[in-house]
Amino acid sequence: MLFRKTIFALALTGAVLPAAFANSGVTWVGGERGFEFHAQKSTKSRAEVQKELEAYRKSPMTADGGTWEGRDARYTSPQHSYAFQGGKLVHTDSIAHDTPRPTNLAMTDAERALYQGH
Repeated sequence: MLFRKTIFALALTGAVLPAAFANSGVTWVGGERGFEFHAQKSTKSRAEVQKELEAYRKSPMTADGGTWEGRDARYTSPQHSYAFQGGKLVHTDSIAHDTPRPTNLAMTDAERALYQGH
């Protein structure tokens, strides 16, 4: 009798579990709500996308100047390079050096002290 009840309980649990974990297609991973993919209309034609793919395959460089190497196994970010020319240290890389310097003027004195660890 106990064996029958155990088999019945396992069968009932097996039938109820899928319904207990069913949701509306949203994935829950690690206790956090995931997201769903939806088809999006593109403004580019298939030929334009193929052309961009071929150009990327010839020169796999990202917008920031980095490259993917080894079939996307390693990302190499652009690095600054310098050399002495005419007795001066000059930039020899192609990274823009005219970007404004970051400022922390928007911080209060208390926020700046927290940031600096004082």
